[in-house]
Amino acid sequence: MFTVSSYKQNIRRLVGALLPFTMMGSLCAQDINEPFSYPTGLLDAPATLTTPVGNTARIGKPKIILESTKLADLADLTGATRLSEGRDAFRRDTLCLTGTDHGKPVIAWFIATDSEYVTEAQLAWVKDQRVPEFCRRLPPEQLPIQLGKVGLGMTQAEVQDLLGPASSQDTSGWHYWFSQRFFRNDRGLQELELNWLAVRFDQNGLVSQAFISQVTNL
Repeated sequence: MFTVSSYKQNIRRLVGALLPFTMMGSLCAQDINEPFSYPTGLLDAPATLTTPVGNTARIGKPKIILESTKLADLADLTGATRLSEGRDAFRRDTLCLTGTDHGKPVIAWFIATDSEYVTEAQLAWVKDQRVPEFCRRLPPEQLPIQLGKVGLGMTQAEVQDLLGPASSQDTSGWHYWFSQRFFRNDRGLQELELNWLAVRFDQNGLVSQAFISQVTNL
């Protein structure tokens, strides 16, 4: 049976998963060698949705489903190199993809935290940074990259038309769509699924960064 204490365990697991990224600090101006730091306001967003809007990603036509698509299968599909850090519950495997959208370079990270399945994905414009050699360049047929229904360069009005009102937003341009839902698994046990889609708008009101993250626990 699901309890308040198990809900708190879910949140603690999410905090544990994201903490190394939220504490990374800003990226070096010359290199993009790791996923970007998550905003500290992420865990303050209230769950206003019951259906997740950020549980899938696309690289062209192929679809990646959080907690269902294996990172190893995505590596085989793209030819990308998997990188690993940490151990046991703090293990994270990542792979890096790059390409172009609207004629500008982009970078995407797919992350498996304490799992063989993709649990997170990030997408951002490449500005004056240098993309590492291990980041796999996608062919045109595997572009553009989208998280949920969102792609880089979209306006705030376009995003709201697709997703509806945001669950929360902060002063640095981040908007969050946060869902939680309970369901019965194949064993008849109740589980809680937490899902985030977050989008950052730049000074021109266009999407410049985005990420999705999902965790499901008993």
